Amino acid sequence: MNEQNLRQRRKGARARYKVGRDATPSRPEYRKRGHNTVASLRGMPVLLALVVLLLVAAPLVVAAPPEQNAAPTLVPPTLVLVEEASMIDALPSESGAARIQREGVVRVGVLFNEAPFGELSTRTDENGSLIISGFDADLGRSMAEAWGVTAEFMQATRQTGVDLVASGDIDLLLGAQPHLRELDQRIEFSQAYYPSVQAMMVRDGDDALGLAQMADRNVGVVVGTRGETAVGWWFGRVAYTANVLPYYTLDAALAALLSGEVDGVVENRIRLTRAISEPGVVRILDEPVMPEPYAIGLRRQDVNLRSLVDRTLQYLLQSGRLNEIHRANFADIDYPPGTLITWANVGDEAPRPEQFGADVPLPSQYVLPRLQNERVIRVAGIGELPADSGESARRLDAVNRTLVNAMAERWGVTVVIVPDGAANPIGSVASGQADLAINLVPDWASASQVDFTGYYLVHGLQMMVETDRNIFSIGDLRGKAVGVFNNESGVVDVLRAQAEAARAIISDPYQIREEDAAFSILAATDINLDAVVGDSMKLVPHLEDNGEELSILADADGNAVWFSRFYVAMAVPRNDIDFRLLVEYTLQEMILDGTLQSTISPVLRPQDVPRYDVWPGAFEYMGFNLRREG
Repeated sequence: MNEQNLRQRRKGARARYKVGRDATPSRPEYRKRGHNTVASLRGMPVLLALVVLLLVAAPLVVAAPPEQNAAPTLVPPTLVLVEEASMIDALPSESGAARIQREGVVRVGVLFNEAPFGELSTRTDENGSLIISGFDADLGRSMAEAWGVTAEFMQATRQTGVDLVASGDIDLLLGAQPHLRELDQRIEFSQAYYPSVQAMMVRDGDDALGLAQMADRNVGVVVGTRGETAVGWWFGRVAYTANVLPYYTLDAALAALLSGEVDGVVENRIRLTRAISEPGVVRILDEPVMPEPYAIGLRRQDVNLRSLVDRTLQYLLQSGRLNEIHRANFADIDYPPGTLITWANVGDEAPRPEQFGADVPLPSQYVLPRLQNERVIRVAGIGELPADSGESARRLDAVNRTLVNAMAERWGVTVVIVPDGAANPIGSVASGQADLAINLVPDWASASQVDFTGYYLVHGLQMMVETDRNIFSIGDLRGKAVGVFNNESGVVDVLRAQAEAARAIISDPYQIREEDAAFSILAATDINLDAVVGDSMKLVPHLEDNGEELSILADADGNAVWFSRFYVAMAVPRNDIDFRLLVEYTLQEMILDGTLQSTISPVLRPQDVPRYDVWPGAFEYMGFNLRREG
């Protein structure tokens, strides 16, 4: 059934329901669905109104004692017809980007009772409609404004949000929605835009410093929430367990914590933080129980809409708008650094829907069937190194080979390096010669040819100094000698721009060889450099050999100062979502068991390893066991 017929059928179903409200619909199944404005029982038959009220109140009567009453939603959900699964999950024939451009409206699903992300406020706009406030709502408005269209909000709930996306009733789900692997078969997700986690709260006097110290103790969770999911995910990855006690509300679970009935409570960190009424009573463990990165949900395999959304998120971050709306909703706190990365060529102007294709392109050949049958993975981006390659190049080549082989081992396949694939890795994947390309910086100039995975490595310009030389900033380099590598371009311009910003005058840098960096600083030579600025991967060997004498310039908090930063990822065939998910899941499992961190250690200091996104879920996918054996 094509997309036009699907839309007509949905439209007809809605029309039949609207016209025949006073009659019993012919189909017996219903689903709850939200609306953009406050729902009203006015004009609804008395019997149906009573049914709705009973459905909303039912959990309060059956499941919970008075102290565990669940708070109702601000807007009572409305019963709607359930569409057949085949209709909901059918691939769209037109990108949502084209519909948004044509109609000038983006339909956004948000939660109405999840402050500070989405909340139906008591304030009204110029039209007298109640205003939907919160970080997610502001983000939806900012995206619509960037696209030159209107944001039309619809109430989504934790039960209906994914269905609304899959059915095409909304374009985007911005409902504090974690990217969970179990949802990847129904919808697709943008880059994560908020680093939420499920956390453990304990009494302030408790000795526990990490999750392992909660073994065999009583832990409370709220039934039917992601706290339950988090506990199951946690126990599925450790060799111990705890006694889990269910509660119907967070208030009841916290009361049990204060009374000593339980020793910890698992819930979303933000909700736990908001529940702390006074200091010195409870605290939250630093170690998360489960990551739940919030991302924007959209229809599966709508690659053009996903590209529009991702590029807009990056534009809003780069322009400062993302920080503005975060400060407005999180008590003037800046947007968490490292949450979202920008790709090369994101541009200084807001992306528009018309810049992205109207179609839903599908790969000519999917990788997974061939991978399962031939048991071979074809890889581009790796080639023979020149004989005069430096230490950092040799290390990086070994890292990339080790990483690819470790992934292939988990898949039970053999790696085949594509001839000449190092010269044109993007083209090799786009043409079908390679299944995977490695060692790439995501670039919007190539986003119409391939899909990029999450990053696995970061590098960029850093400054290496002698530890006891009292150099704490660019300003401390006045009158001092600085070196740069003779095989790197553009470093001098970056250094001068940084010096100008700090109102410091730096003499022309000395050109040195990569292997001479430490010697040029520590040895008593005619040059006797005070600092070397260069790619972080080239500095790592010198820091390893001279750990007490040399260090990286750091800020007041001890964090390395980066003058530039590049995130390294992989490329896979465009819109081959199942293979992309296999690669993403595998990288994430390698993060969870520490394999990735140990693999990249030859080119990246442990303290510089970035924060990685991990999507909670099963470690088996498409017949592949992604966990490390042994």
